[in-house]
Amino acid sequence: MRITHKRGTLHTEINMVPFIDIVLVLLIIFMIVSPFLAQSELPIRLPKALSGQNTQADEPIKIRVTKDGDIYLGPDRVIRTDLEARLMSLLGPKASRSILIEADRDVSFKNVVFALDAAERSGAAKIGVAVENPAPEP
Repeated sequence: MRITHKRGTLHTEINMVPFIDIVLVLLIIFMIVSPFLAQSELPIRLPKALSGQNTQADEPIKIRVTKDGDIYLGPDRVIRTDLEARLMSLLGPKASRSILIEADRDVSFKNVVFALDAAERSGAAKIGVAVENPAPEP
């Protein structure tokens, strides 16, 4: 804040630089966080399994099949004809990663089979289908 004296009157000015710095930092934080929020908004209801085990391994490549039959590879929607090529580019030449298919329980079976076939042809090390963990019995 600068105070100047001209003929006995005070003129004050607000320094806007710190305010602009804070706003820009908040903008950057929101830009980084927003893709994660959009990714968790896909409406997929997984079927339940009677038995299940939690396995902790390398993060698998996730294929999501929505109720309408749309296919997402990670956060991006993928055209059916491009799914296998995109999987091959993500897996690389060694194909040591696994693929996890998350399909809505009301999706048509042919859409899940299409995703399974594309994952198999891409040469993944493991292919799995996601289910909800069973509820503990009272």
